[in-house]
Amino acid sequence: MSKLLFSIFTLCILMSPALSQSTNVPTAQNAELPVEATADDLQVNMDDNSAIFSGNAKVVQGILDLRADQITVFFEDTNRNIKTVKAVGQVKFTNGSETAEAEDALFDVASQIITFSGNVILRQEQTLLTGNFLTYNITTSRSKMSGDVKTVFMPK
Repeated sequence: MSKLLFSIFTLCILMSPALSQSTNVPTAQNAELPVEATADDLQVNMDDNSAIFSGNAKVVQGILDLRADQITVFFEDTNRNIKTVKAVGQVKFTNGSETAEAEDALFDVASQIITFSGNVILRQEQTLLTGNFLTYNITTSRSKMSGDVKTVFMPK
């Protein structure tokens, strides 16, 4: 039981700085907010160093909201830091004014890159972008949409 609680605690602590950098809200302000992870089920697999949140999986910190049918956290072998976070099925990420939806998403902690794939939709204030892949670098704030890209601009 203590390993399970350690895994959940580690997930919440290590994801909070990464998620807080992807929004316009100041990082320090977001990092101080509590992180809540919920799901219908949680399975911890020590063999492959993963924790699987399944069924209505959700991670929320302030205005940041990640939802999917399943969210899997993969830990490094040596120090138990989070290596990657994979969201599968009806993925939706919201940071207040922007929303990204896709079939899958993968967040690589080391590179600080989130990759959305499969019927990607990015909604911003006046813009709607669709495509097959969206790559977003949290550190540089650069993104790239590719594969059958379409952009719709809605004037105010």
